[in-house]
Amino acid sequence: MKNLKSGNWKVQVLWIVVAIALSLIPGSPEEVFAFIRYRDKYCSEDTSESTYCNFSVLRTLEGHPTASAIVISADGQTLISGGQDKTIKIWELQTGELKKTLRSDSGAINALAIAPDGKTVVTGSGDRIVRIWDLTSDRPPQILKGHSGRVTNVDISSDGKTIISVDHGMEAEIKVWDMATGKQKAALPSFYFDDISLDGKTVIFTSGNNNKLIAWDVATNQQQVLQKSFHPWRLVRISLDGQRLVSTKRTGKRSFEVQVSDLKTGQITAKERFNRRIFKPSSIALSRDVLIGNTKKWLTVWNLQTAEIEAILDEQQIKQMNNLVVSPDGKILAGIITDSNSSNRKIQVLQRP
Repeated sequence: MKNLKSGNWKVQVLWIVVAIALSLIPGSPEEVFAFIRYRDKYCSEDTSESTYCNFSVLRTLEGHPTASAIVISADGQTLISGGQDKTIKIWELQTGELKKTLRSDSGAINALAIAPDGKTVVTGSGDRIVRIWDLTSDRPPQILKGHSGRVTNVDISSDGKTIISVDHGMEAEIKVWDMATGKQKAALPSFYFDDISLDGKTVIFTSGNNNKLIAWDVATNQQQVLQKSFHPWRLVRISLDGQRLVSTKRTGKRSFEVQVSDLKTGQITAKERFNRRIFKPSSIALSRDVLIGNTKKWLTVWNLQTAEIEAILDEQQIKQMNNLVVSPDGKILAGIITDSNSSNRKIQVLQRP
């Protein structure tokens, strides 16, 4: 009787009603609470004002059913796809036309990079070889050998002079090559590669011995510890201006954090914590001002200045995209989707004004 007189029964009844309501709504209670908290960020809601909600499907490329890696040229006009069928396909984005198909002599294509001038493509394959392809000719690719395992990452510096490649062999290595000569300039043992700056001068990797996040100056061979106790499964990218480090990391059993820090000092400039069941991305892509992350439910857009969510792309035809790539100006977004009725893959291209 004491609880009833004190009014506590009203609170108890309220919680019972809330529990029943949540049990009737599709999705977990965490998803419901997240929707309420970020309702004004959902693109399907009229309240969102983000320009990133203006993304719409430009086209779907269906001519590469084994596509496993994609990249967009610096001018946003060309998309390159590489696949398990050992082919590289060059697409014109505005028309969807397949311009050219290149075939490797061996090794599924695991990684791609396109030079700033759009004329050269570098691939990393399962046969432990890095290849340099000239898109303007029909000559066989230049072969770079030296990796002990399948090549999983390749990148090209913004001046087009340096190639960075990474393998997952027994003794994983990051290798630096001269683009013009194909000669190896440097190598560094590593358990986990994270990213390379656009100018090709800084490589970010996680040490396998002590889980430290390290910046490696390729020219001087000097290393700087940016963060300690940084587990290798965290996602890390260097911003396109080369000034910031953007990462996502787990901070608890049910949460993770988007973090922006100064690349030179490692000092954190912005961070935001989210429920990891809802906002933990499986891949991320950077434009000049935002990070776009892929989750099981939708795509999320974070502002790189504040690390806060700017938009949630939750339309059905958008949220299933994986292996995200974005043009530098943030106006073209592409990803790989898998056909629900088969294992065939398609490349979906989004565009915003």
